[in-house]
Amino acid sequence: MDITAVQAMMGSLKAATDISKALFDLKTTAEVQSKVIDIQRALLAAQSSALEATNAQFSLQERVRELESQLKNFEDWVQQEQRYGLANPWRGPAQVYALKKEHANGEEPHFLCTNCFHNRKRVILNPLTKDGWVHMVCPACKSDVTTGFRGVGAPKYAEDCVREG
Repeated sequence: MDITAVQAMMGSLKAATDISKALFDLKTTAEVQSKVIDIQRALLAAQSSALEATNAQFSLQERVRELESQLKNFEDWVQQEQRYGLANPWRGPAQVYALKKEHANGEEPHFLCTNCFHNRKRVILNPLTKDGWVHMVCPACKSDVTTGFRGVGAPKYAEDCVREG
């Protein structure tokens, strides 16, 4: 809660209390009406300060929820990241992220786009034949990995992606 808003609210309530005490000492109707108006002003100021403090608290709660969600997403990604290893299953410099056997949990082997992986996204590459050669294409970022082969077979686990030399 915003300390300034709470202090303003307390100050307004104290002013309203002081004014109401002063009402008992007044003798004329005009003086009473003037003090009633002062009380109303003080109460409105207190109400406004209370509303500001409530809004500030709501904003802080929303920010905490946002940060908790970001933290959970980060923790989830760290777990996901550990499931994959950087692999080079074809000729040349082409690299992909491949699922590790120990983290497969029954999931079939597959290759992920390195570009998307570095952006904390898990996007499976799709094989596409161009000019007789197989390319692995990312459906998200359109990255194109040339395999250097006319046929690549099924994806392998990271441990099985050892290049022959």
